[in-house]
Amino acid sequence: MINLFCLALLIWNGLLTPTMAQITKKYNGEMMKKPKTKQIKSKQIEEWIREGRAVLRNDLRPEDMAIWSDYYLLDQEGLLIRDTFERKNAILYEEYSEYIDFNKKLEDRIRRANNQLLSADASFPGYIQITVNEFKKMIEESDKILATEFSIAPDVLDYSIPSLIYLDKAIRKALKRFDAGDFEEKYAVLISAYCGEVMRRKVDGEWKIIGNAKGTLYQILIVEKKNSQYTYRPEIPLALILSGDAPKGSNLKIEVDSQLHKYGFIKGNEEHYNVQE
Repeated sequence: MINLFCLALLIWNGLLTPTMAQITKKYNGEMMKKPKTKQIKSKQIEEWIREGRAVLRNDLRPEDMAIWSDYYLLDQEGLLIRDTFERKNAILYEEYSEYIDFNKKLEDRIRRANNQLLSADASFPGYIQITVNEFKKMIEESDKILATEFSIAPDVLDYSIPSLIYLDKAIRKALKRFDAGDFEEKYAVLISAYCGEVMRRKVDGEWKIIGNAKGTLYQILIVEKKNSQYTYRPEIPLALILSGDAPKGSNLKIEVDSQLHKYGFIKGNEEHYNVQE
């Protein structure tokens, strides 16, 4: 049975091109919906403890969290994770089973990343595996695939800086529903391909795509043709948003602009780092 993503691509232009068919192989996995969580105030937690509803269960706590958090079962269904130092508020996972599924995915992702042992220069974590050839084809189709996947009008994603505003809105909408780790694994390469092409056209640059001995993608860069000392990393804007390290109020357009005008240079003189817009 064909999945919804493939069906959407068929609808796009009436035919599923060989390029699109190959690309979709990396994007057919289901994303996990975000576990239902709430912030619970300390006063409420203490009340639940007195009532016997919240029971300390640090036997359920991962070893690496031993000094950081206390784990409580709430009514045998929910899970409270409370900071061990300030002992104030806590995060409540409304269903313990959802937390278990979420944690299993996280541990699997960490295991796969550790198996790859990539250096800090790699553009994507080790659990994201794609070949150089697949990525090159992805660049050509990124506007169409993203427009289809996120229900964006086909003429909106035109590889311009303003188009990133519409893509950012679609990303934010998806992140309200789905786990950020799953989203990264499914879309980080595709969105970075689009951002990189926006950068390339803006600076009159060219792609530098580096793979390992097996042909697996290792690093992607945009290099200015006239000033090859200026090199940009297209994966950084989305990575900052997904990690929460982007400033409050930032978006994909702002982060791409930052790459282009202030922070994106791998090489270059200090004067250029301090360029004023």
